[in-house]
Amino acid sequence: MGLSTFSTLNTAARGLEAARAQIAVTAQNTANAGTVGYTRQSAQLQAAPGIQPSGLFPDPTGPGQGVDVVGIGRSSSELLNRQVRTAVGQSGFQQVRAEAYSGVEDLLREPGDSSVSTAVNDFHAAWADVANHPEDTGAASVLLEKAAALASRLRGDVHQLENQYTAQSTELRAEVEQVNALAGQLAGLNDAIRQTTAANGSANELLDVRDQVAEQLTGLTGGQLRLAADGTSDFLVGGNALVSGEDHRTLTAVVGNGPGEPATVSWSHRLGSGIPASAGIDGGSIAGRLSVLSDVGPLATATEAYDALAASIASTTNAVHSTGFTGSGTAGGPFFAYDAGRGASSLAVAVTDPSGVAHGAEGAGALDGTIADQIAQLGPQVTAPWTGFVTTTGGASRSALDGLSLSVGTESAARASQQSLASVDRDEEAVNLVTFQHAYQASARVLTAVDEMLDQLINRTGLVGR
Repeated sequence: MGLSTFSTLNTAARGLEAARAQIAVTAQNTANAGTVGYTRQSAQLQAAPGIQPSGLFPDPTGPGQGVDVVGIGRSSSELLNRQVRTAVGQSGFQQVRAEAYSGVEDLLREPGDSSVSTAVNDFHAAWADVANHPEDTGAASVLLEKAAALASRLRGDVHQLENQYTAQSTELRAEVEQVNALAGQLAGLNDAIRQTTAANGSANELLDVRDQVAEQLTGLTGGQLRLAADGTSDFLVGGNALVSGEDHRTLTAVVGNGPGEPATVSWSHRLGSGIPASAGIDGGSIAGRLSVLSDVGPLATATEAYDALAASIASTTNAVHSTGFTGSGTAGGPFFAYDAGRGASSLAVAVTDPSGVAHGAEGAGALDGTIADQIAQLGPQVTAPWTGFVTTTGGASRSALDGLSLSVGTESAARASQQSLASVDRDEEAVNLVTFQHAYQASARVLTAVDEMLDQLINRTGLVGR
């Protein structure tokens, strides 16, 4: 069977259409080179099969019918996308913890002249000065100033920890609301993708948005995206579906009143049902905030350490001071006012006048500094537990920073791999544009040549000899 001349016209026309589609896709890529989340697209071509030969003696060696555009593909790899999402979830978790520990370290300012340890040491050093100069009311006045500064510092730091707890709680609520909004958006995208795919349309831009939404959800919850055959997707949090096709559930955050009262994130539809409501979030920034707000997190641990330090300072100082006498022979009472139920936030100086400082032993006279010296010697006993807390916090903070650095490096590497496949290179698109233009011109030239040949055959064959 010979090749039909009109079949050649059809083949050339198919080539024109294919080149036109490739030029259009190249223009789309170039226009979106700076669009965040855009994935490079390409026209998917397929050779058109030849006409099935027929007759008594068919020729099976005939050529095909050119090329067909079978779709517009995305340069996307779900494996690379999953690696990026996993890295984003890890870095989100580490970022929150690193920031929380940095906030605690900024509060402690250890070691340094403005640290809590320095304030405690200055307080006990002031007692040593009183022991050396019990007759000097100036030394007693300095002691009261140092004591008041120490109590104020502990109260202020605990208040700052409460503020950090409130800030973390506010961020947790905001992130849970963001998750709920993104879940609704993903469910809506699933519906749009399903409808577009069913109508044989291109859902590439919708898929780009879906991937961005899924990445944000993973950064918040550490959840997983599960793709379906029809182009839709489910999103799982703690093994349970937050989004399933066109349906989605919501989460609710419940926080306490301050450090030591852990926060929880639960499924809204399970609250009050008797079924365990915890969402089981174990990744992303939300899991990081839950760990920071837990009863063993940095805020609760620091608050406990401040309370323990305040209790130790008050109890040890009051125990010795109550056995002493002032220069006028008056028995000493509690030096500090302290309420164990309120912790460090209640610490205050009970002695308001330098003459009320009990520095001497009973019957030893106005110039005795025995009691003041005993209180001065309490420094190492008081600061030892605090030093252990500071060391532990420093180690935990360094670990959090190292974890953040590692996760950021992992995320950068994963994004680089993803972008090497999905990003638009303007130089590459310019080369493609020239290539496709030449392909268009070649197909057009074939079309012109066949048209000229047909004109010759139809209009001029048989004119010779007339």
